[in-house]
Amino acid sequence: MLTRINQIAIICFCFLNASTISAQSDNSWWKSIFRTNCDTTQTQSVDIQNEDSILNNASIIQIELDSSALIKTLPALPIKDGNGSVIINMDSALTEIDLKALSETHTLKGYRVQIHFGNLETARAVRAKCRKRLDGRSVYLESIAPNYSVVVGDFRNRWEAESALPRLKKLYPSALIIPSDIELPKL
Repeated sequence: MLTRINQIAIICFCFLNASTISAQSDNSWWKSIFRTNCDTTQTQSVDIQNEDSILNNASIIQIELDSSALIKTLPALPIKDGNGSVIINMDSALTEIDLKALSETHTLKGYRVQIHFGNLETARAVRAKCRKRLDGRSVYLESIAPNYSVVVGDFRNRWEAESALPRLKKLYPSALIIPSDIELPKL
């Protein structure tokens, strides 16, 4: 009768013996995972004496493949030209809210350079002359009751306004920087 220790020893011996046999066999299951198309059982050894023997050796085989046979191309999809239409069904309140949001002007705290302060007629004349002199700059007419102010630019910080001030001072000696609500820059 086998004792418990003898039974465990026999089981361990069988297990260890079987694992060494399967680990050393050439047809292991895990080899097919890494080498799917490669047959490592067939090898050919070539003795290399010098470099010329490599070129003259008959065991070198050149394989030429036609790549067009490997790639299958599909025909292009047909292009359909035409006009479509989209119908949007929504509440009229949403349309009103959308129009109101688009019509509102959004402002930002910034700086402008004031070049004139006086009555409406002279302010309009200064604004027209300034628009001709300063191409591309924004020129505004602001009402400060009972007078009007002509201001130039939409500067986001004081440094930008300070850099534009000397050029404007040459044209308008009374120019000065004032804090103002400016228009958002165009993106």
